[in-house]
Amino acid sequence: MLKRDCRHFPGDRPCDFHKQDLVTCENCTHYAPRGMTILIMKIEALGDVLRTTSVLPSLHRQYGPCHITWITSGTARELFTGNHLVDEVISASDDYLPTLLSRTFDVVINPDAASKSCELATISRGYTAFGYRLGPEGTVVALNRAADRWLEMGGCDAVKRGNTRTYQQILHEICALDAKGQHIVLNLTEEEAASREDLAREIGVDLARPVVGLNTGAGERWRLKKWRTEGFIELIEMILDRSDAQVVLLGGELEGGRNAFIKSKFDRKVRNPVSRNIRRLVRMVDLCGAVVTGDTLALHVALGLKKRAVALFGPTSPAEIDMYGLGTKVVPDIDCVSCYNTDCDREPNCMDLISADDVYGYLANEMNLAASGQSVEETVHASGVRSEGEECMVGEPIADW
Repeated sequence: MLKRDCRHFPGDRPCDFHKQDLVTCENCTHYAPRGMTILIMKIEALGDVLRTTSVLPSLHRQYGPCHITWITSGTARELFTGNHLVDEVISASDDYLPTLLSRTFDVVINPDAASKSCELATISRGYTAFGYRLGPEGTVVALNRAADRWLEMGGCDAVKRGNTRTYQQILHEICALDAKGQHIVLNLTEEEAASREDLAREIGVDLARPVVGLNTGAGERWRLKKWRTEGFIELIEMILDRSDAQVVLLGGELEGGRNAFIKSKFDRKVRNPVSRNIRRLVRMVDLCGAVVTGDTLALHVALGLKKRAVALFGPTSPAEIDMYGLGTKVVPDIDCVSCYNTDCDREPNCMDLISADDVYGYLANEMNLAASGQSVEETVHASGVRSEGEECMVGEPIADW
């Protein structure tokens, strides 16, 4: 008897186990029922998509065996390579309408109030729905009070600025899930893990010595998420003078010019491999013991790979970021932090106030923690005032999925 509900059965052909071992459903030990069917829509942006994967361990824990389908952007699709907690990834550029119109899911989750996500959620069929959809007039409708509070934050910078909870906390409340033990899910494939030393040789780093990754960009939307170029140059000088660490510049085509300029100041002492795609970025971050970055994709990649991180904040909210006990948040001592403005004429601006001396001190501490394996999260104001950041940590540090 064919077991049509097995997650390994593709529907139109025998499963891999049948082809490899000639087993049939009656005597197969690999049978795994799909269980609850869950649809998640999170399309943009890359860092947001990655940190939203923190809901996956919680869904599997709360619902037991479940089959998860995720609709995302074509670029973000690479973030799910090696992610065994998602069964099916559909690009928003694919022909996803047959999937939405032919299936009824047990749970539909759309944590994004953006119009495209809401349109998809509205035409999706599910017995239970969380997040947002469109009303008859085409306006966004929040499906519970937690979603309504997040919508209010998205619509008012002052309300968002006053938020003290992490995105992961808010996301889990929207989905009616227990947030304890949630983690960003990002994995290397077996092939990527096996080629780690090959990549190190390619870019010219010695894995027997410490490796520091400096992510100099922050995408196109938030110009002020980027720390000043001079700050990175000063930081590299300190790293090379005061430690045995090797420096790798992280970034893609958008950071190409900036990274080339920084490297030109140090000749062969700094590595500048260009990340041609997301998987290459993931692999390069995996080589690092610690990463210095703004509030952008590289931060979430580092945390997903359980790397130490020094995160520099200015126009966006440090409170929303769960460091999982893996890093330091550097927050400038200025009254307009988390303004969510895309431009600024204030001099010096928030990111200008972050000194290379301070960043190096925090980085040196993170490198020591990386060597010791300890887990400590700290929020540090650039003025030198320190406060423990444990209240921002929802996830249990260093859990494996």
